[in-house]
Amino acid sequence: MRGRMFWAAWMLGALFVLSVGGDLAAARKVKLVIELPSGVPTGLPVPIPARIEGKAIPGAVLSVRHVAFGKEAVFAQCEVNGRVAWLVAAVRDGQAGQRELHLRGKVVGKAREGRVVRFEDRKGGIECLDGDRKVMFYQRDPHSRDAGKHVAANYFHPLYGLDGEVLTQDFPADHPHHHGVFWAWHQLLVGTTRAGDPWVNKDFLPVVRKAEAVESGPVFATLVTAVDWTSNLVTDADGRPRPIVSESGRFRVFHAVGETRHIDFRIRLSALLKDVKIGGSENVKGYSGFTVRVKPPMEMQIQDRRGRVDADAVGSTSPWADISGRFGGRAIRSGVSILCDKRLPEFPPKWLLRFYGMQNVAYPGRLAVRLEQEHPLILRHRLVVHRGAGARPSEQQRAFQSLTIR
Repeated sequence: MRGRMFWAAWMLGALFVLSVGGDLAAARKVKLVIELPSGVPTGLPVPIPARIEGKAIPGAVLSVRHVAFGKEAVFAQCEVNGRVAWLVAAVRDGQAGQRELHLRGKVVGKAREGRVVRFEDRKGGIECLDGDRKVMFYQRDPHSRDAGKHVAANYFHPLYGLDGEVLTQDFPADHPHHHGVFWAWHQLLVGTTRAGDPWVNKDFLPVVRKAEAVESGPVFATLVTAVDWTSNLVTDADGRPRPIVSESGRFRVFHAVGETRHIDFRIRLSALLKDVKIGGSENVKGYSGFTVRVKPPMEMQIQDRRGRVDADAVGSTSPWADISGRFGGRAIRSGVSILCDKRLPEFPPKWLLRFYGMQNVAYPGRLAVRLEQEHPLILRHRLVVHRGAGARPSEQQRAFQSLTIR
């Protein structure tokens, strides 16, 4: 009940920051088409993509109603491409299993400022806010806390819970090369040359060429990045580091509804030089890749598809993992679920789940894989930040797998 009341109140407030310009004055209607496969969970707010039929104003905000989502109107927000819109809603019982659900969305404006999800420039990086609540911070500029021994950039920290609690750690004393939500590999090979060790920030630096907020609104905000991987061991004739890998990032943060907030990560890697490979640690653990360094909470619990995990897991396979506890000594439990896209090169992937805080999707493992120039490696994950008992990670994973645009 509290979640529904908050969502209704938030919508009412958000309407005051919508701008209706000349191109919107006609309050045009837009047709949306949604597929709700039978695997979609009900009663759980999740991001739902909709295909736009006809023309829509890029970034337009729509008011939509349909019995599948209850009696109240919800916002849908168009992507800048004008082809896809997103809403965050709970599917009602009996509504899943529909191949084509047709909705009429009434254009109500374009979000400008105030109580919207957005990214804002800050010293050293870019901060995401949901209304007046902090969500996470993108560390754009290289920095260090140990006189330059570990220099890091291109990651997210802090990641905040719904009540402002900090969920992640940066430069922790036990592993100073861990940084909030990050992605890195032990092995970076260019032919026979080992181009440093990105996992431990050795002879490696990601150079952020672009970090730009491209979308904001009452439903979601999107940050896009362009990053070059460089090493002082791979240089040109003048001794300057040559870009080895081109990384393109797209990070989409959805407005928190009820007890959850969803954050989507898409990381695209393509080689810029010949014979480039990446790999994990060269032991049986094979760790490297997409990682969340959690700040260990009181009464910490880890779960995956097997149920509650009572000890560190090495090499277990699961589509998802969930970490929860009482962060910052708070009375209310909170946490984060890490979901994996079914299009990953390995699905379900292997994990390292550590009670000291590292939660790692270990791809590709100890054997390095080649990065292609024409066929990039794309990693897709979703974080579900949750409060209390609202996680339902296995159902969140089902929603992540089944709700897609063809």
